[in-house]
Amino acid sequence: MKSVIICEGSTDLVLVQYYMEKVNGWTLKPDRINERKLERSGLFGFQFLHNFEIDDDELTIGETGGCSNIISSFYKVIERNRQSSSVEDVYDNIIIICDRDEKNTIDEFDQKLDRCFTDFSIIHTGNLENDVWLSCTTENSRSDSISFRVLLLVIPFEETGALETFLLNALSKKDDYDKYIISKCNEFVDTADSENRYLTKRRYKTKAKFDVYFSIRTPLEQYSIRREILRGIPWEEYEDVQYSFRKLRELG
Repeated sequence: MKSVIICEGSTDLVLVQYYMEKVNGWTLKPDRINERKLERSGLFGFQFLHNFEIDDDELTIGETGGCSNIISSFYKVIERNRQSSSVEDVYDNIIIICDRDEKNTIDEFDQKLDRCFTDFSIIHTGNLENDVWLSCTTENSRSDSISFRVLLLVIPFEETGALETFLLNALSKKDDYDKYIISKCNEFVDTADSENRYLTKRRYKTKAKFDVYFSIRTPLEQYSIRREILRGIPWEEYEDVQYSFRKLRELG
């Protein structure tokens, strides 16, 4: 079985990557096992990706470099499925993980994905819903019928926000001291740029809160230490994470 997870940014990719490794037992493919840096690749329009395996199953996790590029990458995955010469080449599971930046995020994705389904003559059962698998069928280059599933995970499920917010909330619930620091960081970001000269979008504030916290937590060699912190988080102990990513257990 082949699966692909389409993420919005590098933080999302790293978060999902370490979760899949620690909780679901996926491992980097042998040729990448000693290379922890994100792999540049043009596959599906990804800026970076990592390839994993477990038994005979394969998983690619890639980031598109922004929400506006997610649908383009999704199109490319569907096109690859349509061009496949055998069912073994088909991506059986296509997962989109993105932030709930705005209240209408799901509706917008629903419209864009429906357009993709129409363009590629894809038949699907039911309507696209958050956290619900959508079964799809179409034909490949040999006019054989192929089947695959699509899953949209807009995180957090119940509130407007981003994966960074989701992660900070999870860290706050596990440690009172971190909770205090995160609270102070959030207050600072909310009030520092009172004229909105620089943090012109709510998305920028979300990213700033995440970066300010990690600037305090890891003031030196930030990227490498931050990466180790994310790798070292006991994801299996975070109930919110477990619930939100529970369907990813079905990939292998």
